[in-house]
Amino acid sequence: MRSAPAPLLTVTNATIVTADLADRVLRGDIRIEHGVITAITQTSDAQTSDAQRDVTLLDGETWDAKGAVVLPGLINAHAHMAMSLLRGVADGTDLEGFLDIVLPLEGAVLTAEFVSVGSMLAAAECLRSGITSVLDMYFFPEAALAETQQLGLRLHTGPVFIQFPGADARPWDERMRWAQQWFLRPPDSLGSTRWAQPHSTYLVTDAQLRELSALVEDTGVRVHGHAAETRAEVAQVAALFGGRTPIQVLADVGLLHSRTVLAHAVHLTDADISLIAQAGAHVCHNPASNAKLGSGLCRVRDLLDAGVNVALGTDGAASANDIDLWNAIRLAGFLPGIVHGDPTALSARELVRLATINGAKALGVDTQVGSIEVGKRADLIVLDPDSPFSVPAFDPLGTLAYSTTRAEIATVLVGGSPVVVDGRVVNLPVDWSVRVARAAAAVSAVRQN
Repeated sequence: MRSAPAPLLTVTNATIVTADLADRVLRGDIRIEHGVITAITQTSDAQTSDAQRDVTLLDGETWDAKGAVVLPGLINAHAHMAMSLLRGVADGTDLEGFLDIVLPLEGAVLTAEFVSVGSMLAAAECLRSGITSVLDMYFFPEAALAETQQLGLRLHTGPVFIQFPGADARPWDERMRWAQQWFLRPPDSLGSTRWAQPHSTYLVTDAQLRELSALVEDTGVRVHGHAAETRAEVAQVAALFGGRTPIQVLADVGLLHSRTVLAHAVHLTDADISLIAQAGAHVCHNPASNAKLGSGLCRVRDLLDAGVNVALGTDGAASANDIDLWNAIRLAGFLPGIVHGDPTALSARELVRLATINGAKALGVDTQVGSIEVGKRADLIVLDPDSPFSVPAFDPLGTLAYSTTRAEIATVLVGGSPVVVDGRVVNLPVDWSVRVARAAAAVSAVRQN
């Protein structure tokens, strides 16, 4: 079971990367009361002793960061968590080939228990990597929620919509009834279950999208789906919808608005970008899976310049082979230099924001997490002060964007509770490796047949 947050906790001697509006980086202390940040005190001298500090700040438990960077927990704005158990089953192909392999495999092996085990494995990888919040799209979301909450991860999820019964064997009408009941449940304080997730505009019909749009309007839930990921998808959608793009289709059916997160959004026209900006919708950039599958590069600079909020995601471990936002941050910074010859397309400051406060905005929780500010929940990463991989750190933002890896994650707090300590995931069940081995054996058996 998760441990409760300490009533009073102060993280001292920290290099605090706030990701606030001013992108402040300061040396100081963070006071946490019952999981909420209640004070941030800047120290003028890095050698200030505890005896010289404000004694009202230091009562209760104290952790010394020893000068290491402390930053907000990373936010993964697009993932398929349970696909961690399908890591490596469809390498060396594009998205269409990937789906040809994975969809039948999912139909053969997916159960609530499979999703439970895969989500546990993914949650452990996320937390160990400093990811504290995830927007997950997968079947059996109730199984994923139960498992990940035990580990302390903030999972945002909800019903997935697809035109055929899918791996959970729900025909459309039954899926809609189930979703209506799902959205009647009282939401938690972060609204983490308030997500309607149409897979895409090529796997949901026009009539179904319009029916879903009516449900979204009635319930006020948020929307998360794939859009414009590949050229083949854009061509397929144009053939199905009279020449329209996926973005135009979503706008026409009423599913493009300020509560919408568009995963990938690689192949956008200028008109698409204008539609997204006018709607106030969000885009999640997934550079690792897009590079591995040869899908292309999202127009992040153009989107940001148009006023679109862009977050960062890992996609599933079956298509990107890991759930590592540090890798995604670095690729987001490096790929424009390769593709466009522009190494200045995204600054280190912007790259850090993609994975923190921008992700929180996409999930609709930026008033509660995503930056280190008074009044927000203490979802924090403390890096290893003794790591040889990220020193010297002349610019902490540049170090985070271009040097830091998940190997340097020492401590992770979610709501002030330690979920990773000394690089170890605290709440993993003792039988986790046995459960993973059994699930992996089921996948192997299907593949061999």
